[in-house]
Amino acid sequence: MPRRTISRDLKARIPVLFYEQQMSVTRIRKVLGIGKTLVYDTLEYDRLYGQPYNPHAHHTGRPRKLTSHDARFIFNLRLISRRKTLYLDEIQLQLSIHMGIQVSITTVLRTMCRLYFSHKCTSAQAAERNDLQRAAHMFKIGELCTHPDQLMFTDEAARNRRTSQRRYGWAMKGGRCVIRQYFTKLEILLKTKPVSFVIVSYPKPASVHFEI
Repeated sequence: MPRRTISRDLKARIPVLFYEQQMSVTRIRKVLGIGKTLVYDTLEYDRLYGQPYNPHAHHTGRPRKLTSHDARFIFNLRLISRRKTLYLDEIQLQLSIHMGIQVSITTVLRTMCRLYFSHKCTSAQAAERNDLQRAAHMFKIGELCTHPDQLMFTDEAARNRRTSQRRYGWAMKGGRCVIRQYFTKLEILLKTKPVSFVIVSYPKPASVHFEI
């Protein structure tokens, strides 16, 4: 029968139940469904290291080829420089140039997953966007249109002046992969009468996003 693996989240509940809830070892065993030895060992680790496990325990498996310093370089390469649409082979090349280490693309991918990154579709935002101008524009539209049904919008057209647009990028799990790009003008149609429309064009180098 394979050995049962106890998660660290479950182990973290043992000191809480013992010290804060004043539960006995027997009661903790019944509540969590674990053995007596595990309860005593966890309480001992909490007393010695301040953690419900032994941080100096031997890790199984082969040692990682990329050290924590190399992983930190990848993490900073993704977020600080905001190069979220790099391909795996480009990250591999950056590691070779700056860190002097040769690794496979599979190693790079597994390191990205270990850093809690995921591969996602990109969401484009205007690089010229100005929050102050957007707020002023929203105030102006609010004065012109007194009802949400008077507003009609066309779709935005985005283009990147420097490089070809990449549809996929990397972002932390649970977050969006947002990239900044240069946008073309946005046209807004204002419905003033039931039978006629007034077309107002804004060739400003900034996109307008707001909700009614």
